Amino acid sequence: MRTRVELVAAPGPGGTTSLTTNRAEGILNARRTGPHEVHLVGTGAGPLGGDAVVVDVVVEPGARLSLRGVAATLSMPDRSGRPARLDVRLRVGEGGHLDVALEPLVAVRGSDLHAVTAVDVAHGGALDLTEVTVLGRWREAPGRWRGTLRADLGGAPWLRQSVALGPGSPVWDALDAPRVLLSRLRSPAALTPSPTTTEPTTTKPAGRTAGCAAAMPLPGGGELAQALGPGLLAARRDLAFLENGPTEFRSTETSGTLTG
Repeated sequence: MRTRVELVAAPGPGGTTSLTTNRAEGILNARRTGPHEVHLVGTGAGPLGGDAVVVDVVVEPGARLSLRGVAATLSMPDRSGRPARLDVRLRVGEGGHLDVALEPLVAVRGSDLHAVTAVDVAHGGALDLTEVTVLGRWREAPGRWRGTLRADLGGAPWLRQSVALGPGSPVWDALDAPRVLLSRLRSPAALTPSPTTTEPTTTKPAGRTAGCAAAMPLPGGGELAQALGPGLLAARRDLAFLENGPTEFRSTETSGTLTG
């Protein structure tokens, strides 16, 4: 099955966001849920093996958009074992702001998914992109996932990264291999405090680590923070520690895991 979502956000009257394009077909639909917010809603199972999903999001100069999901996406196998493909393409114009934080993508047993994220951010554009990948449901053997991230900033290459997890990957070990990857990419403008904020700001070290998480400054500005570990809760805890420090951490998040 082919799935395609197209969203174009433009500045609207009175500081609002106008969705000049909102098209969706296949296993996803896009619903506007706030003045600057759109949720992706699953309308079918998958992606299954052999499926191709494309999500195109454009934020024009000066516009603002938050993209969210309502439930986890399950990558599942088909009978022939074909891989599925997920392409997410994000473009942010000068002065635009795009905040993407979808629910986790779960690679269930026997699945094979190649996820490709392409980012193009203009100078002065703010991108805050969070991606979460989990291998397997509760106590389930993991599927296979390969992720490719290609990001450009101001028309120049900014970040290139490829990661493979699960059976068949170079790091795979049935006893002790990472099953969760939590990644947050922010452009320089996304790290700049809003001029209207009243909260005190603190300067964080350029590179810092906590548990299974690390935050790394990028050439050209901005930051990539990632947590790679055995469970989702621990990954979220360690990434939150990098951002907020120990005083903001809730101890209830330390127990349990979503992966077997």
